[in-house]
Amino acid sequence: MGSARDDEDSHSGHRHVPKLILAGRLTGTFDGRPVVISADEAGVVLDVSTLYSGWRLRKYSNSAVPVLLPLLKGLNEVRIPLTIRVAGVSVPLLPKSGLLVRLFAPSIANG
Repeated sequence: MGSARDDEDSHSGHRHVPKLILAGRLTGTFDGRPVVISADEAGVVLDVSTLYSGWRLRKYSNSAVPVLLPLLKGLNEVRIPLTIRVAGVSVPLLPKSGLLVRLFAPSIANG
């Protein structure tokens, strides 16, 4: 007797999208400096520690647009907010790009 035959299933997820929470943390380096990607119920945050790393990331993002755009579109379709934090300053990228992203990486912001 699968759930298709049990119309009175008391399970709250019956015939609905599963309730998932994105959670985790990745730590690594970019251009020799620390980078942290963290995810929780508020969305995904890409955190680079210095302004220099953020500037280098900007140059990389402009050359990697063909790879990044499908990823960004996928995050946007499932409504996962994406924020970039450079040296403690947070700038939203998804669902609507912040002013700094539109100024310094227009190819990403325009998607």
